[in-house]
Amino acid sequence: MRTLPAFALSVTLFAGCGHDVPDRPRRVPVTLEGMAITVRGAARSFLQSDRQGALLTGTVGSGATDASRWTVEGKDVAVNLVAETARVALTGDRLDSAVILPSETRMMFAGGTVVRESILERLGTPDMHGVAVKVSSAPAGKILLRVTPAKGIRSQSHGAEGHSAEWRLPDGRRLVLTAGPRGVAAGDAVVCDAQGDADFLLVILPEHDEPAKAERLRERMDSLLTARRTRMEGLLNASYCRTSDDTLNRALQWIKVSLDGLMIDRRDTFAIAGVPWDGSIDVRANAQSIAGLGLATGDYRRTGAILRTMARYQDADPRSATYGRLPDHIAGHDVSYHGADIAPWFVRELYEHVVYSNDTSLVRALYPVVSRSLTGTYQRHTDKFNFLTHGPYETWMAGIPRGNRAVEVQLLWYFQQLIGSYVATFLGDTAHAREWWDASIKTSDNFNTRYADTTSGSLADFLTPAGVRDTTLRPNAIMCLEMLETERMRSEVTRATVRNLLHHEGVATGAGPSGGPVVTWLMGPVTYALTRYDRQDLSYQVTRAMARGVLTEGMAGTLPAVVNPGPAGTSASLMGMAEFVRTIYQDYLGLRVDLAANTLTIQPKLPDALNEIDFTVYAGLHAIHGSLSRTGEEGRIRLEAPDLPGGMKVNFLWMTENGDAWRGTAQLRNGVPWTLVIQADDVLLFQGDQKGECETKRHLKNFSQRGAAAGFGFAP
Repeated sequence: MRTLPAFALSVTLFAGCGHDVPDRPRRVPVTLEGMAITVRGAARSFLQSDRQGALLTGTVGSGATDASRWTVEGKDVAVNLVAETARVALTGDRLDSAVILPSETRMMFAGGTVVRESILERLGTPDMHGVAVKVSSAPAGKILLRVTPAKGIRSQSHGAEGHSAEWRLPDGRRLVLTAGPRGVAAGDAVVCDAQGDADFLLVILPEHDEPAKAERLRERMDSLLTARRTRMEGLLNASYCRTSDDTLNRALQWIKVSLDGLMIDRRDTFAIAGVPWDGSIDVRANAQSIAGLGLATGDYRRTGAILRTMARYQDADPRSATYGRLPDHIAGHDVSYHGADIAPWFVRELYEHVVYSNDTSLVRALYPVVSRSLTGTYQRHTDKFNFLTHGPYETWMAGIPRGNRAVEVQLLWYFQQLIGSYVATFLGDTAHAREWWDASIKTSDNFNTRYADTTSGSLADFLTPAGVRDTTLRPNAIMCLEMLETERMRSEVTRATVRNLLHHEGVATGAGPSGGPVVTWLMGPVTYALTRYDRQDLSYQVTRAMARGVLTEGMAGTLPAVVNPGPAGTSASLMGMAEFVRTIYQDYLGLRVDLAANTLTIQPKLPDALNEIDFTVYAGLHAIHGSLSRTGEEGRIRLEAPDLPGGMKVNFLWMTENGDAWRGTAQLRNGVPWTLVIQADDVLLFQGDQKGECETKRHLKNFSQRGAAAGFGFAP
């Protein structure tokens, strides 16, 4: 569980190197070609998204039998796309190799024939979607693309002069397949009578559009594909991060574009929780992922839109038993409210969004949502200790009964009240600010007496309605370090979690031989805890294993919800990938933006593999470019904010190799390069080519907690 920044969001909110400081090295631009995942041997699946609800998925590699599948809003449109040359179907059993890129999947067949499949985006209106299939170097003669429409899609007459095939979708829209340079419809296919090359476009058009529009779009296909590639590369270079570990670099780049693809832009902007997708919205997954999505893309307008979507579905009926809750699941008009932790997560991530974006209008607009979420809980879902009460299956571990007061729900509830108090203070609602502040203190005080066992150094996983502590060891306790009063309790809870639940591939949901599944998003709170104890050497082994998996296993460029899930597992997990990104920026690089206090905090906890990091982080719409490096006992932090109005304060903490640390503050001025050189005996600041002075700096002897955490290790 991430801690809140140390400041209180109150009424101030929103209103050996000498002088030789080399220039910041030029960045190596990220290109999609540099991210290529080559498939020879074991099959890999792939995912492409148009960011408006359409997904293209498929499997390539040895033994792959799944042809590409195109879905829109979770419903199948085309369940089989197969090209054919010289009357030979180009199926998986004929594949020589494949290359998976974020923008396209290339399949190479015997004889040199190459098939490229790409989803298209920005076709004009949200209800238009398209897939491009390009065949090149094929044998002379006819090239065919055969489409198998999903059930319920009716075949239509062929288009003008028989140049395209048409179908009618259940909602009345047209599905059109056209080809160039000379396409001729043939049943559920279009034949291109060409010499070695053909361009096919499968497109969904609004009901009243003429099929000729498909041909006009096909003629623009190359420019649309180029625009998509350019947009993706622009995202990765704007949200730049390159380290000395190339495996991590490529995995992080892939996860960023995968997260970008999972965000769906429409009135109800949201992120797909996992693939396969049924068209519904998993609100808990969205609520937990806001911080990672913002860091991945630097686009806080989209994360703000996701927060607004969740807020629109709050139960606002004062007569309802779930008054004030946010839904756990939205499927069309079917909305359910079975998650006790979702409104607290929402408020926590709203706070995270605001301090990074300074989106004061969002705070004002959503304050009624925050107020209702607190009022509804106080009225119907609290006990005499001011703990949040809930049903046994209303936590993130939905399949496991957990009494009526789960441990991590109380931590979230504490933050929900605390943040509500901060925001109420900012908006001048002093009565609620005081009420919610006092209530949060009551929750915190009672938490330590009711959940903590100071003799064993453990936390209960939940309380039963009768108040009995359940001592089952699960990963939820490690999310609650900020609620514990003593360092001994924090250390013992972390030790127990790590030694019993942390495996080389990730964090299990239970201890013992069976252990429960290894869930990818849980590595987020565990990484936070381990870096807090300067044991990033331990957590990074798992982070790097996850990065290798992104590049070599499962659905290319993604993390699954569960490691080694078997055939029923879910790939492309929103929460798993969002937490992966967040841990890189907030836990390893130690970066936190706080525009409320106009402060950038940088407290790196770098594993040995990361000696050089070049990054960009956003303060609202303004980019802050930086780099970290270390050589022996010397470290350097470089920062530059080209267009940040007024500059900002930088709080730094740098751990040295001997366990000491330097802590201090210094001003980062708009457009002036800022370099901090940390040595064993001093810290030097350079602003541009001039030597500057830190506002404060302090040498902390024996500051590292690595010694206290020496007994931490992987579960057997």
